[in-house]
Amino acid sequence: MRKDNYTFIAVAYGGAAEIVPFEQAKTFWVYCLDGKHIKKRQLLSLYAETGSAQLEEFCSSVIDVVICRNFSSRAIAKLKEKDMRLYTFDGGCDAAVKKYLSGELREL
Repeated sequence: MRKDNYTFIAVAYGGAAEIVPFEQAKTFWVYCLDGKHIKKRQLLSLYAETGSAQLEEFCSSVIDVVICRNFSSRAIAKLKEKDMRLYTFDGGCDAAVKKYLSGELREL
């Protein structure tokens, strides 16, 4: 949990509310949580030239939790190095956050 008591969850968004693999995501829904309550959500768009540049840009964000369909081993190592908690989910973005909040997702 962050010092300001907010948790930021990024869910990879591929359109039609479907979650995509991390490496394919150019857009993430970012949910700001105050405890277990969603305060707001907004889109984060990344337009890096390469996958490596996108990973670096993402790692410089304030994200605490990342939910995607799957991750490459390189992405897992880099994101965990930044103390981000990683989860996989196959379904919609809102459903993923609900499962996270209910404790039904297992951390990688």
